[in-house]
Amino acid sequence: MPLVRRKQVAMHSLPPELIDNPNDTRDVFYLEETGEIFLDYESYASRMSFYKMKVFQCETTGKGGLDYFQALHSEQTESSNLLARFPEPLKVAVLRSVQWRIVGRLDSLVDQVYDRYVDRYHAGEKIFVDIQGEKYWARILKVFPPKALVATWSAHNGNNVSSSTNPNMLTPSRAPPNGLSPLNPNYTNPNSPSGSNHYSPHNEHPPVQVDPTSIAHRIGGDLSLPPQEALAKDDPAAYFYQVQLIEEGDEDDLPEANGAGASSSGGTKWAGSTMEVQMGVMSKSILRRFIRECVTRDAAIASPWVVKPALATKYGLETEMPSAMRKSMERAKAGELEKRKKVWEDKEDRPSKKVKKQGDTGDDSGRATPVGKVKETPTPAPVRRYPIEDLDVAGRLIIRPPFSREVPFGEWGPGACEKFLMVWSILTTFGKPLRLSFFTMDEFEQALNHVYTPPNEHKFPRVVPLMAEIHGTLLLHIAERADKLVTPVWVGDYGPLYDLFNDQAIIFRSEYHKLKAVMPREEAYAQADATNKKQFAKFGGPEEDVQAHVWRTKLGQVKPTELSIEELVELVRLNSFMYPEWREGVIGGPDEIAAWEIVLIGCLAEYATPETFPRVRSVVGQILKPPPIAKPAEQSDAPKIATLDDPDSDSEVGSNGGGGEDELNYRWGWMALTPRDKLELLAFLADLAMTSRGIRSFMDECDARLTTLRKEKIEVNRERKRVAELLEEAGVSVTKMEEKMNSTANQNGDAEEMGDAASETGSASTTPLPESGTTTRRKSRTAPSSTAPNSHSGTPESTHPVNQRAAARAQAAEHKGLVKQRQAHIDEAAKLEKQLAEIEREFRQLLGATRMKPLGKDRFHNRLWWFDGIAGVGATGKVSEGKGNKGKGRTVEKEREREAQGVGRIFLQGPEKGEWEFVMNGRDERAVQARRIAEEGEEFMLEPGEWAMYAEPEQIEEFIAWLNPKGTRELHLKNSMAKWGEPLMAAVGKRSLELSGGNRGQANETRRSSRVKAGAGDSRESYLTWTNKRVR
Repeated sequence: MPLVRRKQVAMHSLPPELIDNPNDTRDVFYLEETGEIFLDYESYASRMSFYKMKVFQCETTGKGGLDYFQALHSEQTESSNLLARFPEPLKVAVLRSVQWRIVGRLDSLVDQVYDRYVDRYHAGEKIFVDIQGEKYWARILKVFPPKALVATWSAHNGNNVSSSTNPNMLTPSRAPPNGLSPLNPNYTNPNSPSGSNHYSPHNEHPPVQVDPTSIAHRIGGDLSLPPQEALAKDDPAAYFYQVQLIEEGDEDDLPEANGAGASSSGGTKWAGSTMEVQMGVMSKSILRRFIRECVTRDAAIASPWVVKPALATKYGLETEMPSAMRKSMERAKAGELEKRKKVWEDKEDRPSKKVKKQGDTGDDSGRATPVGKVKETPTPAPVRRYPIEDLDVAGRLIIRPPFSREVPFGEWGPGACEKFLMVWSILTTFGKPLRLSFFTMDEFEQALNHVYTPPNEHKFPRVVPLMAEIHGTLLLHIAERADKLVTPVWVGDYGPLYDLFNDQAIIFRSEYHKLKAVMPREEAYAQADATNKKQFAKFGGPEEDVQAHVWRTKLGQVKPTELSIEELVELVRLNSFMYPEWREGVIGGPDEIAAWEIVLIGCLAEYATPETFPRVRSVVGQILKPPPIAKPAEQSDAPKIATLDDPDSDSEVGSNGGGGEDELNYRWGWMALTPRDKLELLAFLADLAMTSRGIRSFMDECDARLTTLRKEKIEVNRERKRVAELLEEAGVSVTKMEEKMNSTANQNGDAEEMGDAASETGSASTTPLPESGTTTRRKSRTAPSSTAPNSHSGTPESTHPVNQRAAARAQAAEHKGLVKQRQAHIDEAAKLEKQLAEIEREFRQLLGATRMKPLGKDRFHNRLWWFDGIAGVGATGKVSEGKGNKGKGRTVEKEREREAQGVGRIFLQGPEKGEWEFVMNGRDERAVQARRIAEEGEEFMLEPGEWAMYAEPEQIEEFIAWLNPKGTRELHLKNSMAKWGEPLMAAVGKRSLELSGGNRGQANETRRSSRVKAGAGDSRESYLTWTNKRVR
């Protein structure tokens, strides 16, 4: 049965209505996998949703994170594999031994069963036989117990043998006279008439011929007997076995074990000491899994292990507990309860400690204070083991540092910021297959928010190069999609988009004719058109809002063209570019992006639907019929907006890579789109490009590289461990050598002082000749001190100052070598640490390309995202040193630094709605809400779908200090931030420094407004000079 929170799932009970009325014929909802019945769809759907949650655990394998059906399938598969793997002859014996056993832990039961059956073999079992040092695969045909086993079995079971404990109806009997066994065919009962072979000592019981093979290992497998007694009564070493080598014939043709053919067929008798079971068949782990799969136990005290009823019936085991076993269980239960009661009474009746009264002297110290007046020692609370669930940890008296809600595109409503981050992440992460140079998040935001000057008769604004390159490369990859439509789909039609609009036009006309009968034509037309627009607004939101109005005011009072659905259908039908030939459109090279607007129209005609592109009606209508150009105001007090319309950068009509009137109209239509619509369009194109051949091949390469990096990481960690051991040994050696040198230096210092004093005394009495002094020194190096004149008599050679200096020099050289060796290990360890850091960095890049994950969650399930370092996947190669490559290497390093610091912020995402509801299940919502207000601040609580950010290093440091490592989520988050703390803080610090240093007297303005309203000479306007350095 699958587990949830370590407990078995309770099945939904049968509805009482069906129990009371079995003949009820109403329709019900039936869940086939569990056999549950529900009367209404709501309860059925709720139960199915519960089963689909990834919170279940397979009871057999322990694998978690599964839904109910996956866990159930895993249990069934593992159970069938286990039952097929475990030897069939052992199943009955093991289950008979564990039936009704009272053992506390399952491991203890497994140990007892394993010890009893490790040297016992049964008929039909496959084993290895050792024949003259060679092992052969064989099968046991028959088991030959010791001859005295029948008498032992009779004494073991007593005279009253029931059919339940003795299924073969074995009749106990006493040992025959003269030590002869009734199983001996040569034995004749002297008391029987005519010398018959029926033995009955007192002629009280009818004679029964007992088959010893039916009681083989029965006494040895009885866990109620002590191990030594069971071994003495049923010794496995006294058994013999008839086996047949499988190599002698086909395994399928072997005779049945213990059958009629077993005695007549071929085979050889072997002792158990020459046989062994195949490795992995009879082991404690396999035995434990088999027993756990086959038995159950109640939670009450002294409950026995019981074989599941289905298996007990299958193998002919008892299903009713014998009376003797029941009495034994009751005695064990009573004893356990008495033991616990006694322990509790001992704690209550424990004498109180003697308390010294206040003011008493030492003479009364032995007098005990009355028990009632002694202050009882409080029982200590149980020690909690951390980490635990974050909401169960007492919060600190620290409020989370306030964050900024001015995230990119946050003013455009819910979901806009998340979509912006997703598009930027795709474009920069897959820069290699898309052949796009890196651009920072600020550059991407500024390019989308760029305000174009309306064109006139003489001048036409250019598209920001970054936007042109992005649209061009995405459209090229979309054209290479494997699921592109074939030409016959377009024959006779004007494309899928035309069909969609035409269907809406038919609905519009039908609604118009209905309303025209009850109201004037103008009102009926307006109301039908408003109803039709609502059909699209439910997918993409309202056509216009306050933010869009502010944007169009900046654009020169441009108003969007109002098109009815009929006008839009006619516009699409008359358009000559919405045909399948759009894939053959020439966009241009890297330096001359042109005509991508026409290719964009064809792409929208083929792929855009209200489900995949909610803003399709507004965007297509505005591109096909751009808004009219309004005359700009003569004077404006608003700050200057960054544009491409200065005299140095203006483009005349048709000079930007050519283009006719239609192309320029489409271009102006795209320029007049709001930043939200441009972002929605890029998100739609990026989603289509993700399934292109180039992107899929790149992701396969990333998966293969991830596998390689995992192996490299294992090797590097193994090498780090080896170097750490060598470094530890080298450090110990250097320490010992330094201690030795210090002790030697102290001894040498004393000897040199004694030598200096002696030389001074000698020089005062006599003045030796220079030759004599030279000869003495030379002799002191070669001859013994006893023969050298003027030497230190009685001093060993090793303590001579000259020899001591030589030893010191040798020690110094050895110490220098050890230090050098230790330094080599230190350098090697630093090199490995650097290599491991590079692997971790590349691993994070590749993992972000395949499945982007947040750094972690805080106690309230707010996700923390850090996007720096993800860009530039696959561009990790180093430039070889050499002539001409030095500057290129610096360029590559500078580009990698930009990729690692292109965001400079960390983002907070509010908890998901379904996840928060699951967390709040069973908790007091008011208490959790009060805690959020106390620890987050009422103004800084993120709701589902909301985003915020930290953009200052000080804020991030305060946030890290706010985290409580006693909780599981915040411990993981804090470890992740500590792991990437250095590059994270470097990126945030760099962006913060650039913004603070680039304001140039505009410190009073907010950071966001300074980005949008920056002057043309500001360094942060690099998006205007961005060029694609990768060849497309």
